[in-house]
Amino acid sequence: MKTLKFGLLTLLAVLVLSCNKDKKEDKDLAMNNEMEVVGEAAPEVSHYFNKAQFQTAFDEEIQRNIRLSSDELMQDALDVVNATKQAITFIADSSYAKAKSSIELGIGKAEALTALNPELSLAPVDFKIGTNDLVADISSIKKIKALAKRSLEEGKIQETIELLDGLKSEIEIDTYSLPIATYPVALKKALVLAKDGDYEAASTLLNATLNTIVVEQKRIPLPLIRTEFILQKLDEMIQEEDFDMELANQLLDNATYELTFAETLGYGKKDKEFKELHDAIKQIGKVIVDTSNTDEKGLLKNLRAKLDKFKERIS
Repeated sequence: MKTLKFGLLTLLAVLVLSCNKDKKEDKDLAMNNEMEVVGEAAPEVSHYFNKAQFQTAFDEEIQRNIRLSSDELMQDALDVVNATKQAITFIADSSYAKAKSSIELGIGKAEALTALNPELSLAPVDFKIGTNDLVADISSIKKIKALAKRSLEEGKIQETIELLDGLKSEIEIDTYSLPIATYPVALKKALVLAKDGDYEAASTLLNATLNTIVVEQKRIPLPLIRTEFILQKLDEMIQEEDFDMELANQLLDNATYELTFAETLGYGKKDKEFKELHDAIKQIGKVIVDTSNTDEKGLLKNLRAKLDKFKERIS
């Protein structure tokens, strides 16, 4: 599932459609007044990398988080869920022998999982992945935030929600996991009920057990992934003996812009680490000019490590 947001024009269209035509001039005036409060946006930059080049970084981030390839753990957990669903179906069809067999299969799979992974509490069974890639600039985002602030102050909650709805740029990963530590116990109780002939109670318990699947949500800001990608390419470039100083500075400007973009969207809740990351980029810029060697002080390596930790913490 991929959702593409089309920036200021699309977002403002929601507001325009919700207002009467005779109030349009008032709205424009309100926007201008609010912009004075917001202040000037960071200057726009010339972007070196395009959307297609960043997509590789997005795909790698998704794979790193879900680890779908050759994940036997996920398949075993899914087998437990499927066995539980089959047992419910068999009970509904009065196929009680098959229901008992399916429950026993689920118990065996679940116990094997816990035996092989004693520290495991949640076993993933499925993922839902989406991307919201906001196409806008920092100035546009600030304008929309200003409008939303004014709208909320006027008590126009629904209008505020519509304005803010598109202000996100992130990969969304929902992980559906089996509470594997408690699952075998529930299945054994259902098996006892089935063997005693209380199939209705067994079915109710199995359904309740399926409803214990836990949903974990992770939101990874795209601007931070782009920042990591830019810094990685910069790191590779400066290893060359005669690298392009002008391009190096452009990449640093791009990294600064992406950090500011993430901060403007509210990722990190005005976290103090944003300032530290910005300061680190400025320091790297000085070192490049002075010595043409950021490896000597490990500044770029340290920045990339700090950025990765920051991204993981706020996701």
